[in-house]
Amino acid sequence: MKIISLLYIVNATLLLLHEIESAYEKEWEILKLPGGITGFLLLHIPIIIIFFYGLLEIEKSSTIGLIFGIVLGIGGIIPFIIHKVFFKTPAQFNLPVSDVIIYLNILSGVGLLFLSGRFLAGRG
Repeated sequence: MKIISLLYIVNATLLLLHEIESAYEKEWEILKLPGGITGFLLLHIPIIIIFFYGLLEIEKSSTIGLIFGIVLGIGGIIPFIIHKVFFKTPAQFNLPVSDVIIYLNILSGVGLLFLSGRFLAGRG
């Protein structure tokens, strides 16, 4: 297994863990998303499918896989930006495990973003 695939798996796993916690914390209320829990769950169906498809493609080192790697890398940075910068709420996402997930996610996201971008740039 390639390091980029491993980073992809780690980053996707951390994002999914964060999304599990997001359901517990009712993130749709924090972000004012319509549809309640039903809308929140339905929103995640294509996201999860894309995660799995992206892994297949990044393992093949395809161009689309590297693009998915860039997108997922950015996705690993977003929880930090949302919960530690813009929507910082003391009553939510404040458990030690929440911080561990968010900070490891930003690290794996930056790593995945860097490697995917570097490999993609090497194709041109």
